[in-house]
Amino acid sequence: MKKKEDIQTVEENFDHVEIPAELAGLTAAEVQRKIEEGQINQVEENLLKSDKEIIKENTINIFNILNFVLALLVLLVGSPKNTLFFGVVVINTLIGIIQELRAKHTIDKLSVLAKTKAVVLRDGRLQQIDQEAIVLGDILYLRNGDQVPVDGNLLSGEGVEVDESLLTGEADRVQKAMRDKLFSGSFVTAGECFYQGTAVGSDNFAEHLTSEAKTKKSGNSELTKVLSRMIAVLTVVIIPVGLGLFYSQYQASDSIKQAVLGTVAALVSMIPEGLMLLTSVAFAVGAANLARKKVLVQALPSIETLARVDVICLDKTGTITDGTLKFEEALLEDISENRLNAIMSALMDHLKDQNATAKALREAFPPTNKWQAEKIVPFSSARKWSGVTFKDQGSFAFGAPEFIFNEMSPERQLKIQPYLEDGQRVLVLVEYPGVLEEELVYEPRLLATLIISDNLRENARTTFGYFAKQEVELKVISGDHPLTVSKIAQKAGIKNAEAFVDMSSLEEPIDYNALANHTTVFGRVTPKQKQSLIRALKVNHTVCMTGDGVNDVLALREADIGVAMANGSSAARAASDVILLDSDFARMQNVLNEGRRVINNIERVASMYLVKTIYSLVLAVIFMIIASPYPFEPVQLTPINALTVGIPSFFLALKPSYERIKGDFLNNILRVSLPGALTVVSAVMIIQLANVLFDLDYQATSTMSVFLTGCVGLLVLYKVSFPLDKKKIALIALLSTAYLSCYLFFRAFFEFDKLWNRNLFFVIPLTFGIYWLFKGLTFVMDRLVTWRIRWQKKRQAKKNPQSRVI
Repeated sequence: MKKKEDIQTVEENFDHVEIPAELAGLTAAEVQRKIEEGQINQVEENLLKSDKEIIKENTINIFNILNFVLALLVLLVGSPKNTLFFGVVVINTLIGIIQELRAKHTIDKLSVLAKTKAVVLRDGRLQQIDQEAIVLGDILYLRNGDQVPVDGNLLSGEGVEVDESLLTGEADRVQKAMRDKLFSGSFVTAGECFYQGTAVGSDNFAEHLTSEAKTKKSGNSELTKVLSRMIAVLTVVIIPVGLGLFYSQYQASDSIKQAVLGTVAALVSMIPEGLMLLTSVAFAVGAANLARKKVLVQALPSIETLARVDVICLDKTGTITDGTLKFEEALLEDISENRLNAIMSALMDHLKDQNATAKALREAFPPTNKWQAEKIVPFSSARKWSGVTFKDQGSFAFGAPEFIFNEMSPERQLKIQPYLEDGQRVLVLVEYPGVLEEELVYEPRLLATLIISDNLRENARTTFGYFAKQEVELKVISGDHPLTVSKIAQKAGIKNAEAFVDMSSLEEPIDYNALANHTTVFGRVTPKQKQSLIRALKVNHTVCMTGDGVNDVLALREADIGVAMANGSSAARAASDVILLDSDFARMQNVLNEGRRVINNIERVASMYLVKTIYSLVLAVIFMIIASPYPFEPVQLTPINALTVGIPSFFLALKPSYERIKGDFLNNILRVSLPGALTVVSAVMIIQLANVLFDLDYQATSTMSVFLTGCVGLLVLYKVSFPLDKKKIALIALLSTAYLSCYLFFRAFFEFDKLWNRNLFFVIPLTFGIYWLFKGLTFVMDRLVTWRIRWQKKRQAKKNPQSRVI
């Protein structure tokens, strides 16, 4: 396992935090006593199933129970070799359990490293602990961007603002004063504070809401819906069809044994138990593969959404740039350099923000503890400035010029324009006439313009070039100046980055649908506007939002899939579905590829399983009506189920397959499965007709039916294996040889008739016939599915006229 330092930033040093003299926190003995009393913040995250749940879900399910009952019936009628199908079920189940457990344990190792930490005051010093280790009465330290881990009361802190949208649904910032209540699930948008926990674990007011923010999106995935619908239909249909077929078979053969074997053969092929198993395994293995690449998936169904993403919204800092800022120069106005240094040093001493801008300025202007502060207004993503009123010195603030000044004069705009065009960040330092409040009522006086440079990520151009080739559209949504963001995005090679808009210049109501579809770079965006832009993009696209700050939380929750950086705020990580553990946006290539691999492979596997489900159901109904012996026995279907579906599906489910997802899941699987099933039904009915015309015996018709069914299965396997490679060709050749050998060397065991007698005159032309029939039906099905998709789009356009804006 990788060292912790390789995955996550080393624990922070909190020496810079001023601890109020009256606060000391719990002692080690007090903490131990509370742990023994069970007053600890232990809440199961349930991001993944437990080992016990995995074993239970894979073994005790409706399909396995049904298979067990069918195997028992076959034993009772004295035909033990016809229970071979149950051995395959057991082997598949064991493989599935082992694969899923291995995947889960891989993810568990990295989940531990990615757990959100809490900062507590114990024995007079600050220390980082897991949130589960918080005990009742702990004093906790929070700063801008932190999510409140447990309910509590504010003890110390100035200018503290909290967003309680996870609790109330309202994104307005709430000012907090001493002794005010802080609720778990809310997050700090400005300031820093100490507060005392008054509830832990399930006693927290918002514990269930916080867990929902971590893992749940509205609605089920498309794949889950289709599979659930399939299970529901089969559960309802399988018992009455089985009883009807049993009665019909008994009437046709007057033999309980023959009736049971025919009915069991039909029902065994009807059950897609391997599909459910492989879907679960594919998701788990996909999440494990991403975990090895330092990407933590917080909810397995997110993998399907990842595969369908065609728009990625990203912030400039930490994605296009590496997040490290450097102070370049100060353009002085009516102020000396010494006075500038004194003001900035005093500001950096009292403002405790730890964002990239604050760190760059703190490095350029080391804090000095010489001035006494009367009022502190900390930075917030909505306000975009921060400042301090000093005793005997005046009030000073710095931040984005558009938010500090009511109007930017043409001279000022002209002065900063070259820096913006060069992709640099521009801030202004101002003096304010009076005590600072949360809003600047009076016009401040400009003292200096601060120029800060941003470093482009080394792999930025390569990463964004990859997404362009994959037809994934990129949108840059940032709180910075739009021209700065646009220029940096252009340097990084983002397509259409010259199309930008200043969101602070727009007046409500804004046509977000038109704006989102025609613009690439959005600057000066508020958190609420980010959310609205994501909502507009979702009308036509599957949207991924990446972010690391507290200002990204609303957008992360709104997006189809939210991706957070591990070094970002705890609130952003809690609101996301995926965490990039090394905070490298280039990992999104792995994320997109793994999602596509899982869904592409599940579609292939589903097509194969659905073929036998459909033809078994159709044949069962037909043979209920015609009262003729069912042409298959369970043991004869073993080569088909194992060699044309079971074994290849395990290989295909885990193969690399990074093609872009096109169409919906149901349409894609019907393109192959329905033609395959109809081809099987046609072949079997032609043989039944030959039986009537040429008086063939049961073993001959059964053998030819099984042989042609297997040939169709291999044709379907060939079709779904595209694009072919050497390994896939070798697999198909090996399975075809194994299938043919069942008729050449194991004929007696499987109760097959000879193929090289007069049966050959039926088999050869029918083999060529089913090839062309399958090809023709596939062509027709492709056209029907294409027509259905167009019809669905037209209907959607009528329902939502705005969706036609492109």
